[in-house]
Amino acid sequence: MLIAAVIVTVGVGFNWLVREHIRASEGLKNKVEAILKARSAFDTVTYLILNGQFSRKEVIIVGGTDITELKTLPLNSQAIPLSEDVQVQIQDSNGMISLGSLRTGALERLIKKTADLENAVGPLNCFLDWIDTDDLTRVDGAESSYYRGQGLPYVPRNYALQYKEEVGFIKGFENGLYAKIEPYVTMLHSTGFNPNTASDMVLMAYLDINEETLQRLKEFRSPGSIFSNTELFALTGRWLAGEDNFYLSPFMEVTVRAGAPKAIYSIRAGINITQNTYSPYSVIYWSEE
Repeated sequence: MLIAAVIVTVGVGFNWLVREHIRASEGLKNKVEAILKARSAFDTVTYLILNGQFSRKEVIIVGGTDITELKTLPLNSQAIPLSEDVQVQIQDSNGMISLGSLRTGALERLIKKTADLENAVGPLNCFLDWIDTDDLTRVDGAESSYYRGQGLPYVPRNYALQYKEEVGFIKGFENGLYAKIEPYVTMLHSTGFNPNTASDMVLMAYLDINEETLQRLKEFRSPGSIFSNTELFALTGRWLAGEDNFYLSPFMEVTVRAGAPKAIYSIRAGINITQNTYSPYSVIYWSEE
């Protein structure tokens, strides 16, 4: 009986070990397949963008009928299904608030709206103290003395941001505020503002409009595009300075997620579709998870 008990125990243990190895192998197989699908989807979307025709809010696919049945690629972060288990989102940088080519008024209003604050001067000044080149503290801001006093292992960069997640280290943004503004800000350069690819939150923050005005703008934008300040002013009472507004930027953020019903692997990349001597496009940043 003792020998039989030992044999049964060993058998059960071996069976469990085999099942765990099978489960691990299946997980690895799914991860590898998701990686290949995500990278293939990124290459496919990049090809379609570079060979497409641009309107004010989307890429019209030219050719490529043997690659996809899609007719257009919206550039407003709308989820685009490339297959049953692969989705892509593309966002024009002119439809976001750029942390590189910063407009402080738009960022301040974004902070107020996303965090439901009456006054966003404190977080904004902490952000400006982080990126300026001096050690002089603005009102409700934070320079090196604050971070050292908190025992933190870092101080303000006193230079331009190097990556977007860096905002999460700044005083006022570390307790959830960064996560709230993250979907609406970008490290990519913006050449102007394009209301045709901006989300509701970005439209309200950038143009300083209320929800009633926002709905009027969206209804007008739905069947077509906003082409000029004349149309924008009639809809919102706002006028955009500069000549590069209402157009797409060459800078875009591409997000690919592979796996269903839950994403197993994702790619997020910032690209510049301006052709140079060495390449038809450039990758500004790239992250995988």
